[in-house]
Amino acid sequence: MWRIGFLLTCLFASAMSEAQTATLTLLEDLTSKLPTGTVFTAKDATGKVYSGHLVTHPARRLLRRGSMSLVFDEPVVPVTKDREGVFRAGNKMRLLKLGGSLAAAKLADDAVDGAIGAGKARYVAVGVAAALIIFQKGGEVKLHKGDTIDVEPKRGAAWKSD
Repeated sequence: MWRIGFLLTCLFASAMSEAQTATLTLLEDLTSKLPTGTVFTAKDATGKVYSGHLVTHPARRLLRRGSMSLVFDEPVVPVTKDREGVFRAGNKMRLLKLGGSLAAAKLADDAVDGAIGAGKARYVAVGVAAALIIFQKGGEVKLHKGDTIDVEPKRGAAWKSD
């Protein structure tokens, strides 16, 4: 009998957690290139408009990817893969840039191999690979107008009274 009660409790708790999330549609394009403090708006299915501002970290050198956090004025937080609600750029473009840097190094090695010799050509390849990796930026986070994000109420916000 206690197993059925436990199963019903778990089922009820999961249904309650799913019911707490809401889906918002962005009303403008957002990117990690925007300055921190940029105001944005989003709308839910009922037509209620949510506003907030961005906290951004643009992409940096050495293939460091950009990140962006949406801070709402209402007591809601975005649901993301990251526990802190931060949107991060993907790794696909970063890996493609890294592979391209290594391919360019191989091409540079092959281009100067006959002229300066195989031993010195390796140093040229290392220099080309290092320069390309150092001077390339990582990917930027981009959310487009019309994209949807899931939000949930802030913890403890339901218990506060104004």
